[in-house]
Amino acid sequence: MTLLSIAQEILQQTKSATIPSTIIGNSQPVAIQILEVLKRSIVNLSRSYDWQELTKEYSFNAVASQNNYSLPTDFDRIINNSFWNTTDKEEMIGSISPEDWRDLVNSTVGSGAINEYYRFRGDEILIFPTPTSTDGYVFEYISKNIVKSSGGTGQSGWLADTDVPVIDEFILKLDATWNLLKVQGRPYAEDQRQANLALAERVGINAGRHTIRHSVTRLRNGKIGYPEIINQS
Repeated sequence: MTLLSIAQEILQQTKSATIPSTIIGNSQPVAIQILEVLKRSIVNLSRSYDWQELTKEYSFNAVASQNNYSLPTDFDRIINNSFWNTTDKEEMIGSISPEDWRDLVNSTVGSGAINEYYRFRGDEILIFPTPTSTDGYVFEYISKNIVKSSGGTGQSGWLADTDVPVIDEFILKLDATWNLLKVQGRPYAEDQRQANLALAERVGINAGRHTIRHSVTRLRNGKIGYPEIINQS
């Protein structure tokens, strides 16, 4: 569904007296109102969970004697515990705090350090100790391009009526519906409840479910630990 079709469907379901034929650039109060609601909803939803639709991988190579590297242009936030030195096959430690960073750079620890650390500052990745070779690095991150144009170009927000959301359009429609009712001063509790239930269901299956295995060893006649497997929802 496009921005226009989502907006029109919401307005129809909420019994709006006016259903605009355009949204972007439309000065009608109802068009302005639904656009603001959809802007807020898609941003809030995209920040509420690490959606697989927004997850990307970024790799780069170090430059000897350089410790700062540019982030992807669409970077929003890193996926925790996904940053690795692919040359040494070692996980990076971070993102560390400014205080810990000061401790490191002012310490006597140098290029012989066993571990590598990182932090984000000024839209750059900082690495300690400063690389001395062209090691490869990789991490996963969440993109800020939460909308796509009709041609598939990623965007950080709505620019045209033909734009489409990257995240689940059904969840977006439900969230925007109760927010519109709230803005209009109308009852919205049931719509909010339905939206929250649908969001919880989608979050539970969006990137698959992790299986927790309790058993740590095997015996001749069975396993230690019960229940053995718990599927997270």
